[in-house]
Amino acid sequence: MSWRARQRALVVAVLLLVLPFTAAPARSATGGSSSFLVGVYYGNQGWAMDQVRALEAWQGRRNAVVNLFTNWDGSAKTKSNLFNQQLPNIWANGNVPLITWEPFTAKNTPADIERRIASGSYDTYVADWGARLKRFLDGPDAVPGTADDRRAYLRLGHEMNGNWYPWGAAVGANSPADFIAMWRRVHAAFDAAGLGPSRLGWIWSVNHEDVGGFKAEALFPGDDVVDWVAVDGYNWGASQSWSSWRPPFEVFGDMVGRLRVISQRPLALTETATSSTTASGADLAAKSQWVTDLFGYAVTAEARMVVWLNDDKETDWAVFGGSGADGTFRYGRSTYRTLSAYKAGVNRPEAVSPASSDPRILTDAQFTGVLP
Repeated sequence: MSWRARQRALVVAVLLLVLPFTAAPARSATGGSSSFLVGVYYGNQGWAMDQVRALEAWQGRRNAVVNLFTNWDGSAKTKSNLFNQQLPNIWANGNVPLITWEPFTAKNTPADIERRIASGSYDTYVADWGARLKRFLDGPDAVPGTADDRRAYLRLGHEMNGNWYPWGAAVGANSPADFIAMWRRVHAAFDAAGLGPSRLGWIWSVNHEDVGGFKAEALFPGDDVVDWVAVDGYNWGASQSWSSWRPPFEVFGDMVGRLRVISQRPLALTETATSSTTASGADLAAKSQWVTDLFGYAVTAEARMVVWLNDDKETDWAVFGGSGADGTFRYGRSTYRTLSAYKAGVNRPEAVSPASSDPRILTDAQFTGVLP
């Protein structure tokens, strides 16, 4: 379950334990190599990029992807932040934005938010948001199909197979059919606006476990409107009363195997991190080993994107600038605590960073998950 979900949940669900998934991971339907795009969530999500630049200087390579979160409140401030600051700043730093678009509409999001979006109640907002996104993707010359076109990933209504977000099928007056209808309506509107797959990649992202009674498979909109399938999963270790230490293959393996059955799209791990807390207390060596194992798992599972959540608000997720560290790094006037296992992971030969010579940051093949 994501750290953001834990912050917002009104009721802490008792998570269902799954048996460890020990079989060899299924091969990706895309075939080919096991290369993956390097991604991160860090800092203030594009309002300034100092922290991301410090991280990149330490790890010795740029991130292909930077994740950010934005909502549906419709306010001028939210849209200005996103389209005038966050997206341009991330792009100018040489990273492709991954927009996690959460259907929170205001302080009190309707319990049937998916149904309302699917019925057209938010069509005006969606059209305006899509037009603004298109202007960003068209680049400075405002003309699509030219050399300065930009790219972005869009992750709409993530972790919908859980019970902590209002768009979850297990919450309020929504159903799996409502989620699918919402997704397909918004996708159709963006298609009509000219936001094609070479510039906008749609990521359908589930929690690594079903919580609340609906399986992820029931919420899948179909390969025709999904460009990537993704899983969010964390090792909470012993940091919570309900949690225990789980290696990466156990966190992700069952759900990844299930997604391989229903979709031909490339796989992403769009949110992941680990605590260092074991039953015996904080254990930096255990955290380092988990990080190493994560990247090994990503390669064998043929994940094409791995996005680390570098934050210590919920627990000690961070590998740079956080509480768990085995080194330090000086950047500008700041000194950051660092975890060497992460630097080694993102410098594996399979890890893909942007090509400095490509004005669109990623090649078409890299952007669509068909990695060399």
